Amino acid sequence: MGARDFLTLEGCGRAEIREILELAAACEEGRMDGSLAGKTVCLAFFEASTRTAVSFELAARRCGADVISLSERGSSISKGESLVDTVVTLDRLGADAIVLRHPAAGAARLAARFAAAAVVNAGDGCGQHPTQALLDLYSLSRALGGFEELAGVRAAVVGDILHSRVARSVIPAFRAAGVELALVAPRTLLPLEAEVWGLPVLSSVDEALGWGASVLYMLRLQRERMTGARVPSVSEYARYYAVGRRHLRPGVRVMHPGPVNRGVEIAGDVVLDGASLVPDQVAAGVAVRSAVLALATGVEQEVAA
Repeated sequence: MGARDFLTLEGCGRAEIREILELAAACEEGRMDGSLAGKTVCLAFFEASTRTAVSFELAARRCGADVISLSERGSSISKGESLVDTVVTLDRLGADAIVLRHPAAGAARLAARFAAAAVVNAGDGCGQHPTQALLDLYSLSRALGGFEELAGVRAAVVGDILHSRVARSVIPAFRAAGVELALVAPRTLLPLEAEVWGLPVLSSVDEALGWGASVLYMLRLQRERMTGARVPSVSEYARYYAVGRRHLRPGVRVMHPGPVNRGVEIAGDVVLDGASLVPDQVAAGVAVRSAVLALATGVEQEVAA
């Protein structure tokens, strides 16, 4: 993560993450209102999104920024224009921040090479999704009673890790915050870098609970990204890697970045249960993304003052 661009959380330390979350709390308290007045935020979403797109737009508007929304269908990308040319166009038209979602891993890093505006990675293929990991930590720390309570918590990252940009951001961010992690996935849904992470690999949600996980971080089964049969069947997958009501032991919390495939990753009667932090994760999006926009555009000092 550079001084202005938000591309990844790899390399971020505990103190840096805590400072971002503290700024998010200030934003939630209304201390950010109007701080982006005179700034232009361009939301360039070239891949489908509900939670991320809406929360970034709400964050920018509540902070007083002018907002421009762009999608592939409504842009010259549909005519064959390259991502670089699109980014250069937005930059030269005066964008202060470009929030980019793109189906190709590395797209945000490429865009940052050609823009003077701050580039915020809102999800790039199977690459990174840094603001999702930040809002997850914000939600979890609130549920546990504060950032310091994250240290020593055991969390299991469960499901389709291979195709998950969320996992690639959550893993370094959670570890930096002091959370102990394990991976829970079939071998066919583990990426090559899983060996580098050096984390325990478990074979089911039941085994994760036996390991001592008090947080079950569920990932969507991304069938649209699969090039072949990675699981025998959805029902067989859910048998081992879905959270049901029987898993809701005292103190266990369930998380999911959304969208949830009910009955595949989480049973339908668990998604909105009191043990689920899914609604809290959604709600945290505006505050955390307000903080990120403040940092990206250089107004965070005014907010924190």
